[in-house]
Amino acid sequence: MGNDGSDGNDGGKSETIEITGVWSDAEEKDFLKVTDHVESESELSIEYHPRTTDSLLTGTLMDYESGVAPADVVVMPFPARINSDAKNGHLASVGDAWKPKNFAVEPSRVTVDGEVYAVPFKMDLKPGFWYRKSFFEEHDLSEPKSYDDFLSLLDTISGIEGVDAPIASGNGTGWPLSDITEGFFMRQKNGAQLQQDLISGDARFTDERVKTAFQELQSLHQKGYFSKTRNFSVQYEYFWKNSLPLYFMGSFTPAQKAVKDPSDLGVFRLPGAKGISSSVNWLTVPKYSEKTDAARKAVELIASKEGQQAWVEQGGFIASNTKVPDDAYQIEVMSKLPDMANEVTVVPDLDDALGNPFQEEFWAQLKGFWSTPDKNIGDIVSALDSAHQKTLDK
Repeated sequence: MGNDGSDGNDGGKSETIEITGVWSDAEEKDFLKVTDHVESESELSIEYHPRTTDSLLTGTLMDYESGVAPADVVVMPFPARINSDAKNGHLASVGDAWKPKNFAVEPSRVTVDGEVYAVPFKMDLKPGFWYRKSFFEEHDLSEPKSYDDFLSLLDTISGIEGVDAPIASGNGTGWPLSDITEGFFMRQKNGAQLQQDLISGDARFTDERVKTAFQELQSLHQKGYFSKTRNFSVQYEYFWKNSLPLYFMGSFTPAQKAVKDPSDLGVFRLPGAKGISSSVNWLTVPKYSEKTDAARKAVELIASKEGQQAWVEQGGFIASNTKVPDDAYQIEVMSKLPDMANEVTVVPDLDDALGNPFQEEFWAQLKGFWSTPDKNIGDIVSALDSAHQKTLDK
C-alpha cells in the first residue's frame, strides 16, 4: 500500500487512512458515524472497506506473510490471531493509543513480550435468545425462568402456525453455532468457570459437562427444535417473519438490516447459564503500513469515549470504553444488556480466545453436528479434545 500522503487535496486533509473490517450494510453505516467523528477531530480522511470473515482471516494473513498491509487499520475480533500476528512481527505496538483504566477489557489479552498490539473497540455480548415482543404478546408467551420452562416454550412455539422451527440455526464459517454451544457449556455446573478453564487449559473437552451440553443440544435437535442452517444474516429475515421466533445471537442484533423495529426486540438468557460470552473487535495497525503514526491517531479517536458513543447512539453496539454514558443507549433492549451481564460472569468467547487449530475444528464439528445431529457425542468431544491440546501446545 502506497502513501497517498500530504498533498492536501482531500478537503484539506493531510492523510488518508484505510480501514478494513467485517461490518457491512447497517453496521457499516453505523461505523461511518464513527469515522465522521474522527475526521471532524483531526486532519485525517478515513476510507472503510468491508470484507467477509473468511477474507479477514485468510486474506490479511497472506498479505502479512508477503510484507503487505491490507489496510492501515485492520479490525480483528480474534485475540489469538492478534497475538500470533504480533509474535510474527506483523503488527505495530499501539499501547499508547488507549488507557486501560477507561476500558472494560484488559490489555493482557493482546499483549506480547510486554507490548500491547490492539485497542478494544466494539464489544459483542452473546446474551441469549432474541425474540419479538409482539410475537410473544400475540401468542401469550413469556420468558422462561427455568430449563423446564424453556423446553415447554419450545414445544408451544413448535405448534404455532407459520413456525418452521422454534430456534434459528445461523451459520457462516461456523461461529454462530459456536455461540449457542458455548451457552450450553455455561449451563452446566460451574459453567462460566468451565468456559474459562477450557481457555486456560485447566479443563479438557472430555469433561463430562461438555458431553452433557452436547447431549442437551442433541435432544433439542431430535425434537425438531432447530431449523436448518442458513447464513446468519439470512436467518434474521426468517426470525423477523416469525417463522424462526428464537435466535441465539449477539448484541449486534438490533443493527441487522432485517430488523425493522428494534423496539420490538426482547432477549432472555438460556436458563441455568452461569455466564455470558463476549467478543471484542480490536483495532490493529499493520507494521507494513506507511502511515503507522497516523493510523495510531485514528485508532485512538475511534476508541475514544466520543468515537464509541457515535455508534452506541445508533444501536447494536456495546462500548468497551466505560466513559460512554448509560443514557447513550437509546434502544431499550440495548440498555438492558449491561445489567444482564452483571447478573452473571462475562467470559471471553471460547474459540476466539483459543484460535487455531481448535477454532477451525470446533466450527467444522458443529457444522457436521447440525447436519447430522445423531452423530456420536464421544467422537465429537474426542476430536475437539485433540484440537484443543494441539492448540494449547503451540
